[in-house]
Amino acid sequence: MSQVQPRSGLLALARLYVDIALWRRGPQDLPAVGILLPLTIAAYVAFSVALGEALPSLREGWVSQVFADTAFIALWYWLLLAFMGRRRRYLQTAAALFGLQTVLATPSILSAWLLQHFAHDSVWLTVSSVYALTIVAWTVAAIGHVLRAALERPLAVCVLLAFAQILVEEMALLAVFEPHR
Repeated sequence: MSQVQPRSGLLALARLYVDIALWRRGPQDLPAVGILLPLTIAAYVAFSVALGEALPSLREGWVSQVFADTAFIALWYWLLLAFMGRRRRYLQTAAALFGLQTVLATPSILSAWLLQHFAHDSVWLTVSSVYALTIVAWTVAAIGHVLRAALERPLAVCVLLAFAQILVEEMALLAVFEPHR
């Protein structure tokens, strides 16, 4: 009888999250175990905070924003799945979404940093903007892919739901964390 090494299990899970980000797999491919969601959320928070700290000029109050983002995503999708009568799919869907966000954290945070860093250089700002838009489009589409599996709705509807989540969350974070002038 061979034992599965924890390290190989984590590597397989990481590959699964990459496959979800690349649209090759979906939330239904994740194990429906209670510990997966908190572990995935912890990985998302730790990785996002670490990246934000590595780029100190990124944004003041980064850590608080990561925690607010995490709470918003968890609540938004719990409410969405409950509203759509799919609450039993929350564990795998949320784990897929947080795993997807963890995979996309590096390119997403890098795009924010590039936009800020090149704000006064029109050529590089244009390049950075195209990169940022590409990352946002990929993120919205990948979230839509996860939602399509969870909600059993057309991809276009799920992409709109993903875009709505990102838009509402961004407005809420700006309202809470941006200094009022």
